[in-house]
Amino acid sequence: MAKSTRLKKLIKRIDFLEDHILPSERLNGNYSKKEVDLIKSFVLLVHAEFEEYLEDKAKEKAQKSLQNWIASRKKSSCLKSILAFSGNDINYENERKVNKNSIEFRMNRAVNHYLGMINKNNGVKENDILNIFIPLGLEMNDFDDTWLSIMDSFGATRGNIAHNAIGIQLTLDRTTELDRIKNQILPEIIRLDAVIEKLV
Repeated sequence: MAKSTRLKKLIKRIDFLEDHILPSERLNGNYSKKEVDLIKSFVLLVHAEFEEYLEDKAKEKAQKSLQNWIASRKKSSCLKSILAFSGNDINYENERKVNKNSIEFRMNRAVNHYLGMINKNNGVKENDILNIFIPLGLEMNDFDDTWLSIMDSFGATRGNIAHNAIGIQLTLDRTTELDRIKNQILPEIIRLDAVIEKLV
């Protein structure tokens, strides 16, 4: 399965973080306070990388679909979906007649509305993912339910790390977190990348 340039960048970044931040595995699981902080840092940074990848991938597809439509006027399922989901959110009443009657103006406005919605995203939980990709044209059956649950759990872990004070002990297992990232989350992102690439 061919990987997009953006996906390759994500994988390379996760490998870099694993090599440079994550401490070596200790079979007894006893990590120093510094190593525990490094494990937490790894989870936080990978979460940020996943979030940025998902947002970038959606923005890239929406912008490319719009550019292709402007150039060729060929049908686009992505644009059709974006228009369908933004229809009630955009008010054209105060627009000049020449604009509100222009399909290209409305397409641009709908895509910009969608991009603005993505810019307000804050997370990688199921609701965040669906809010990004359903308006782009993906459907519920494009998502693995188990993976969405794993993303909910990963997002909750990130929230616990980011929002708990130093005095609150949060136990993270280095091997469990690395396995979740590399073997449970990333393979499904790779599959979704191919699905998104096929969208027209």
